[in-house]
Amino acid sequence: MATNYSLYELNEYIKRVMALNFQEAIWVRCEVSQASHSRGSVYLNIVELEEGTEEIKAQASAVIWPRSYIFLQNKLKELLPYILEAGSEVLIKVKVDFNERYGFKLVIEDIDPTYTLGQAEMARQRIIERLKKERLLELNGQRNMSPVLQSVAVISSETAAGYADFMAQLENNIYGYEIHAELFQVAVQGRNVESDVVEAFSEIQANGKHYDAVTIVRGGGSKLDLAGFDNYNIGHAIAMCRLPVIIGIGHEIDSTVTDLVAQVSLKTPTAVAGYIIDRNMKYETDILGLGFEIQENCQETVRERRAEVEHIDYMIKQSALNRLQTEKYDMNHLFNSLKLSAKNIIQHNLQYLDNTESLIGIVDPIKTLKRGFSIIKQDGVVIGSVKDLDTKKEIEIVMKDGSKNI
Repeated sequence: MATNYSLYELNEYIKRVMALNFQEAIWVRCEVSQASHSRGSVYLNIVELEEGTEEIKAQASAVIWPRSYIFLQNKLKELLPYILEAGSEVLIKVKVDFNERYGFKLVIEDIDPTYTLGQAEMARQRIIERLKKERLLELNGQRNMSPVLQSVAVISSETAAGYADFMAQLENNIYGYEIHAELFQVAVQGRNVESDVVEAFSEIQANGKHYDAVTIVRGGGSKLDLAGFDNYNIGHAIAMCRLPVIIGIGHEIDSTVTDLVAQVSLKTPTAVAGYIIDRNMKYETDILGLGFEIQENCQETVRERRAEVEHIDYMIKQSALNRLQTEKYDMNHLFNSLKLSAKNIIQHNLQYLDNTESLIGIVDPIKTLKRGFSIIKQDGVVIGSVKDLDTKKEIEIVMKDGSKNI
């Protein structure tokens, strides 16, 4: 009969073999698939996937005992919860442990955060390159943004501090602008970020309501805290959105995929609210400026036209005055001319009269008779020709000293 072992003997043998071969803690690369807390300890299920697939290539259980967990909290602070989230790629320092009763597990003593951050950055770069190759990085930036943002769709969590700050900034703006902001509730961290945000974009574009823009806001966090927004599907949803997208997810330095794809990327939710208010104020200022410019142009036009009218009035008066002076001069000239002409005519006529009088004096019959001439009349008519003389009638001869009938 073949040699056989009890289960305990087999497990004890395996324990001795592991203890002999893994005397020191080792560093292991893997992905967290599940994590749970219990009585100060953290229990994890870790896996290694086939490259490029979701198929599990290797799997194991791991634990962080309370003392190690306190050490890691002091070392990693706010990074620790996000490193231990499902889906995080981690580099962990483990002690290989095998118990005859409870079996194989890895006891985590330390975590290298730079590995997780590096893996996240590599994944981010792959997403950016894919979006760039598909010409989606700048697509949302080409969407027309209204100069006035009166209605915005807000993708956020109602319990997020950043959302509360955003709404307070909008509602209490010093200009009194009424800006309608409709919340689309999503998870802003964890595994549901992708599905919730993508679904929110679908709902916004399908509900038939009018929005001027879409905003994504949440409070601040670490780089890993924002890892949910380094996501291809979220980036694709933003790029394909028919509305301009404004991002304010609470980061000071690092930018996520959503920041690169959105039309406007700002550091905080309050900065997004400030951008909306400032944009509306700029539009109002521009309109008021145009109104002032129109008023100034109208006033300047009125001034110019008034000056033109006054100039024309002056020219008309001046022209009338000049015309009156010219006409007066012409009339004076004409009067003088008429006066001189009349004087000349009178003098001429006086001369003519003198000449006529002299002529009359010369041809005066009395004077002619005195020079020895006589006048022959017949029937009271002066006879100037022999042929007019009627010998049968009486003839009257007039001389200087009287007349005689024959």
